[in-house]
Amino acid sequence: MKTKEQLKKEINALRQNICWVHGDDLLKGIAEPSYGIPSGYDSEVQKEFPFHGLFVDLGCLAATSDQIKGQVTNVCPTCKKKALIYLEAVESE
Repeated sequence: MKTKEQLKKEINALRQNICWVHGDDLLKGIAEPSYGIPSGYDSEVQKEFPFHGLFVDLGCLAATSDQIKGQVTNVCPTCKKKALIYLEAVESE
């Protein structure tokens, strides 16, 4: 569970449009929607690299028909790069 201090840090970073993990400016990007409960490596990627932009977790919610092909999301270039490295390492195991 996140502490009050962690939540404050995240909210302040979002107000400034920066990644609270890496301090990079957040860019707008299009990501593939992901449905259902995230499990395994997907949830690990979300925790470690919250602005990876590789997919957007929609949970169990249905998307409108005009949003099925992609979701607008915030992307941190460093989160994305490190998430790709992490996932490539997992795939090569």
